[in-house]
Amino acid sequence: MTSNEKSFPWDDHNGDREYSSDEFAEFFSTLFKPGVVATANFGTGLQITESASLGMRVKFGSGEAFSSFGRNYVHDKDEEVTVPIASTLQDRTDSVAIQFNKSQREAFFVYKESDTTVTRTDSIFELQIAKILVPKNSTQITNANITDMRANESVCGYFSPHGKLNTGDITAQFVAWFNDFKGKLGTDPATNLQLQITDLDSKVVHNTGDETISGKKTFGEVVDMPKFADSYVAFFANKGGGNTVTFTAPWDCTAEVELFYHGWGYSGGEWEIGITTPSGLTQIYEATGYTNGHNSQAMAMPAKAIYSGLKKGQQYTFDKRDVSGRAGGSSRPMMIVKLYRN
Repeated sequence: MTSNEKSFPWDDHNGDREYSSDEFAEFFSTLFKPGVVATANFGTGLQITESASLGMRVKFGSGEAFSSFGRNYVHDKDEEVTVPIASTLQDRTDSVAIQFNKSQREAFFVYKESDTTVTRTDSIFELQIAKILVPKNSTQITNANITDMRANESVCGYFSPHGKLNTGDITAQFVAWFNDFKGKLGTDPATNLQLQITDLDSKVVHNTGDETISGKKTFGEVVDMPKFADSYVAFFANKGGGNTVTFTAPWDCTAEVELFYHGWGYSGGEWEIGITTPSGLTQIYEATGYTNGHNSQAMAMPAKAIYSGLKKGQQYTFDKRDVSGRAGGSSRPMMIVKLYRN
């Protein structure tokens, strides 16, 4: 098994445990996800903004970044970057990136005129920081011309001390479950679920054979009827669906929120959605929904999140939130909140 196993690091004995930079980099890449360091002790996270003096310049902010090669990059001082002169015939879109280059054994800022591609090979890894629209005949670049790409996971993203959770299988399971759930309930899941609950409640009452309806229900025989006070799980949803749910917590609890959503991005672009975090709660898990446009065809983009800290008697509202991109359109939203008693 020795040819298939490795570990790191160990004390050296007469040169038998010497390590190269690649081995250190491999170790760090297992611990950290590549991207811009948003929590650096200095700088603005390599942000690209308009120059204080405007003109054909932008400000390249200080900050840090980390690559999939396991190497880091530090830019310790803000500086001005010159934007190439505008065309007299047409607009163009430039981009700026941090390039990690194994062949040159260094990382550096690159400005790409009329080029928004991101290079990622065995020897080059780029993080695209921003795109810059340069209108024809323009003489200055403002913040309105700059698109921040740092949060876009496909070209950059943010550094974090853990690997990215692959939620594909988890999401697929929930989509399969919900499709089966909808098949059992019909075309209007929320309404039919409430009808089934009401029907069950009615059957429990009538089966007692002794019933008084006067503000409350009384029974001639003892019937073990579940109530919030005796339960450990509760569900909330809006009749007719929707992407917002408001409720009052029946006890101190944890919330599992699922948003079943179909949509497409604006003008065929990317769109990512998540779920809001009400004040006072802690989000302990989130799987966002994503679509890349699909030519204005609604595609499933379910989102899920788990929250702790809900207090008995407090009212909470969960809603859809845009993570990135813009909405082109949507249909058939449905949010379900499941509460677990602490």
